[in-house]
Amino acid sequence: MREQIEILASLQNVDREIREKSGVKVVLLAEIQKKEEEIRTKCADIALFRAEWSEKDKQRQEKEQLLQEESKKATEKRMRMNRIKNIKELQALQREIDQIKLGNSQLEEEVIKLLEEAESYASALRAKEEELRQLEAAWREKQGEIEAQVAGIERAVAEASALRQAIATRLNRELIERYELIFSRRGGMAVVTVSDGICQGCYMNIPPQLWNEIIKSEKLILCPSCHRILYSKPTVPNDKQL
Repeated sequence: MREQIEILASLQNVDREIREKSGVKVVLLAEIQKKEEEIRTKCADIALFRAEWSEKDKQRQEKEQLLQEESKKATEKRMRMNRIKNIKELQALQREIDQIKLGNSQLEEEVIKLLEEAESYASALRAKEEELRQLEAAWREKQGEIEAQVAGIERAVAEASALRQAIATRLNRELIERYELIFSRRGGMAVVTVSDGICQGCYMNIPPQLWNEIIKSEKLILCPSCHRILYSKPTVPNDKQL
């Protein structure tokens, strides 16, 4: 049983490496996703802003077109005044011209306001587009680095997984299943040593009788407190020169 548990401890080292690297990969992929979402959000914001600017500019053009048409009407009516001799008709026509002039004055104010708004939108739009360009440029460089890291992690995990498979072939299937259950429940630490009668998983004292059984390594022993698999490393005597 000692040999099986020592092999299991080797398997755990590989599993912990896979777990750690996979965790780093998750963090890196989350960073990529977060940054890409930030860029998508900015693109959507710019698209909305551009649509608003386009609408303001469209309104301005429509008002300018209307102003031109009304100014043309006023000019035509003034030309008609030269041909009219009836005073009442002249007065009526003058009122129409005055009304058009008043309307045109209001239109001019609206055009100026829309022009100012459109220019403000255009200025803000340019700033947002420049910010997006800088963000995308910086991200392209950073993204390449992160993707290279992810690729390196994937290669390392693939190599570790191959090693794990080789180690696992040397272990009893039932023992592996027991180990994997504890590994998942105990934060990636299923097999621990006992040092000076203390479990190195939960740091609780091991009863002397149980400690003797661990030393014998005749069967699988679990910690009474944390339920991890316990084993002892053989003591290597120090060579002393006489």
